[in-house]
Amino acid sequence: MKRVKLILRDPDVNKILGNELELWLDEQANIIDVIKKVDAMILERGKFPVKGCKSLLHMTFHPVERRFYRHVGLSVHSDAERFLDVRQNPSLRLPDNTVIVLTLTLCQGDWEQIIDSE
Repeated sequence: MKRVKLILRDPDVNKILGNELELWLDEQANIIDVIKKVDAMILERGKFPVKGCKSLLHMTFHPVERRFYRHVGLSVHSDAERFLDVRQNPSLRLPDNTVIVLTLTLCQGDWEQIIDSE
């Protein structure tokens, strides 16, 4: 198991989970696995709090193009690496003691249309 610290900047999700989470994940885990774990934690407490979105993964990741939406800010580093480019490579295996800062922002312009994978 490895430790991942997630700092999440979304007021609606923060009301449910807070803004800083320490997660323990499988050694093979990537950023998508981290987001899925957070979604499971949210669903344990009820439904997803952001209107029009089914989950954090739905709100942040384009399922067809397999990329993060432009309105998602990501900064990822570990003890050994100053920058891990999970935006370009979402399947990148995260090292132990990774820190992820995930923000949902309008600073980069309007949000992209969020799509369903069905």
